[in-house]
Amino acid sequence: MPLDHEGPEARALVFKLRHMEVFRAVMLTGSISAAAKMLYVSQPAVSKLIQYIEGRLAYRLFERINNRLVPTHEAQILYREVERVYQAALEVNECALSLGSGGHRNLRISCSASLSTVVIPIALAQLKRESPSLNIEWQTSLMGEMPNQILSKKVDLSIAALPVIHDHLHSRAFMRGRMVVVMPPEHALARHPSLALEQLQGHALLLFRPDMPFGKLLAEHIHRRGLQLESLLSFTNANEAVALVKQGMGISLIDEFVAQDSGLTVVPLADEIHFDISFVYSRFEPPSHSALHLMQVLHAQALKLGRGIEGFALPTPR
Repeated sequence: MPLDHEGPEARALVFKLRHMEVFRAVMLTGSISAAAKMLYVSQPAVSKLIQYIEGRLAYRLFERINNRLVPTHEAQILYREVERVYQAALEVNECALSLGSGGHRNLRISCSASLSTVVIPIALAQLKRESPSLNIEWQTSLMGEMPNQILSKKVDLSIAALPVIHDHLHSRAFMRGRMVVVMPPEHALARHPSLALEQLQGHALLLFRPDMPFGKLLAEHIHRRGLQLESLLSFTNANEAVALVKQGMGISLIDEFVAQDSGLTVVPLADEIHFDISFVYSRFEPPSHSALHLMQVLHAQALKLGRGIEGFALPTPR
């Protein structure tokens, strides 16, 4: 919002800090409507301000091509300078908050529900032991929600059970997991050392919703085998599957991390179905030191379990 009483230095600025914030939001999100959501303002307000900025600067920042907002060459150059200013502002903001909280630092993270029972709690416990003064806010999120959370700065880092594809985000796989079959101990398949997908036919089966990322992953493998596995009931996350299996509704295919803490019999698949757990963060600013510390802890955990992904390298801190 513009200041009511601007000093002579502010009045001398043609491209003011508020202009930079709105311009940056449009560059990050790629559209006026998405930028408005990111800034919690109306779409017309963003559109009018961009037009005003272009008028003050006397050149175009964006062109509309096939209903897409495309940054001009001038906008690309300007964005690099705006990002430098924005990063400096973040450091000032972090300093200001730190002074008010007695030097405490903050870390806000989100993760896929499948990682919330074992992987993330173990890492957060270690992180808190190593950084006792660090304030941590943690939530579970659907992978489709993660881009907006990161770009709107509601979270600093997301840990996703599968890669998140977005033009403005890094999604770096660091740990490999696998899908397993879970069932009550008394089930007819419980004594098998491993199971092929074909062996699940004819049994009451509970599967992920087909529009969910894990549902899509399983559907691809089932289709590749030429199988038709009917689901008695579809669910959104693995914790729901565990609850349904415990009620005797059938068996299920879920990730190994929720499975190992479920209290159910866990049988591996003969032909493993893998998934890659990824760190998700903005392309426009490197992770904070606190976020990088958590990434180091999680990567070490992956290596200890023999699940690290070859070639993964931690990013450079800001």
